[in-house]
Amino acid sequence: MENLTTSEVVKKYDFRFTKSLGQNFLIDDSVLDDIVDGAEVNEEDFIIEIGPGVGTLTRELLKRAKKVCSIELDDKLLPILQEELKEFNNFEHIH
Repeated sequence: MENLTTSEVVKKYDFRFTKSLGQNFLIDDSVLDDIVDGAEVNEEDFIIEIGPGVGTLTRELLKRAKKVCSIELDDKLLPILQEELKEFNNFEHIH
């Protein structure tokens, strides 16, 4: 599966931000590795991610962690996360 940027995923699914949920997505994808490196994520880590958005940071975490469990409130993001992260068997999502 291709690694789309946050902006590309938002455009692909024609996602509209919900102001009442305070949605702010990381769009500078060059910092993803910096975040994951800085957190020193490794294959023994179980990560809980609150508000995964469209899953671009989640994807990078899944590549390194034993398991990632994300918690997302927005119903509109569920199908996006399921599709974009379907290749990972170490992903769990809570709505």
